[in-house]
Amino acid sequence: MLPLVQDEFLISRAEVGLYSSFYFFSSVMIAIFSGKIADRLGTKNGLVIGVGLVGAMIALHSISPTFGLILILAFITGIAFSLITPSVNKGVMEISEPSKRSLSMGIVHGGGGLGGVLGAVMLPYLGEMYGWRTTLLMGSVFAIIVALFILKYFRPPVNQEEQTDTADQKEKPSLRKDLGLFLRNRYLMTVFAMGIVFGVSISSVTGHFPLYMVRDLGTTTTFAGLGLAAFHLGGILGQPFWGFFNEKVFQGNRRIALSLLGFLICGLQLFFGLIISRHVFAPELILLFSFFLGFCTLGIIAIYFTTVSELVAKQQVGTVTGLALIFPRSSTVIMPPLFGLAADVTGTYTVSWIILGLLVAVLTSAFLYFSGKYSSSAEQSNSV
Repeated sequence: MLPLVQDEFLISRAEVGLYSSFYFFSSVMIAIFSGKIADRLGTKNGLVIGVGLVGAMIALHSISPTFGLILILAFITGIAFSLITPSVNKGVMEISEPSKRSLSMGIVHGGGGLGGVLGAVMLPYLGEMYGWRTTLLMGSVFAIIVALFILKYFRPPVNQEEQTDTADQKEKPSLRKDLGLFLRNRYLMTVFAMGIVFGVSISSVTGHFPLYMVRDLGTTTTFAGLGLAAFHLGGILGQPFWGFFNEKVFQGNRRIALSLLGFLICGLQLFFGLIISRHVFAPELILLFSFFLGFCTLGIIAIYFTTVSELVAKQQVGTVTGLALIFPRSSTVIMPPLFGLAADVTGTYTVSWIILGLLVAVLTSAFLYFSGKYSSSAEQSNSV
């Protein structure tokens, strides 16, 4: 609904990009700590607290009188949201078998994208009917209901977590020792480059795609919502698909899968900048291209988190997820305003897409080259 927010507050596209920056800046600040907290709280408590607080913050968004206050609330919302991803990843690693981890991670994170589809389809339509404030209030109520649903119905598997806590309470490594181990893992460090790839890609698309479709392609706000929905729908199907593809075709070789997805994402971004922005396409084709963009861009999430989670002990999954989130979220602080700024300066998003595609190509190439020396350690970790 950013076009509606932009119209009410009369802000530029670069200022629109600041929302993502504020939202993820706080997430970056506490990412490692939130991961450690998730390890301490456990999957269920982390999810209930995270989702419930996000719902409360969205409700406050709906009554904000200025865009500046919305940015402050975005900062606080990012703190609450930081608990969700480490808790989800921790649950997947506890439940799934090693040979099905990336597929399971894809299903779980793909399910999260379902909210993106529903929001992209329904929120612009509801926003035009009732206003964006009332629509956000509806979204906050839904989030709180989900938190209550998790609280009542989620049952952790045989509470292995509490057993481990009781047995090893005095032997748990400190955050400092955990970080020392992670930073000495050179393959893990190279994987974080791909976190930047998905961070700059997802944040730029989700932060600007509706504006791109409305301002550059001349679509309606409702159709722009459908385009964003197609992007998220691609992610819902793409995450389990790429997880399954990685397990069956690449035999769990995360390095090859991450590299392939990075170059596919780059190609699609250049396609949007060089082809779609300069030619007229049927609406159905625009939705199809949006779907494939999400299929690859969001598809990288599951393999990325599976890779970093496999390289540490189970009791450290939350903490390493927090560290892994720093890289994509740092890029989301920087890239959306720059993506919008390039559009403000040139008048279209064409150059924005090209810059983004070239950046992704450089990062993916660097990962492919530098991770080659440590691919054997990745294969050993995958077999654990």
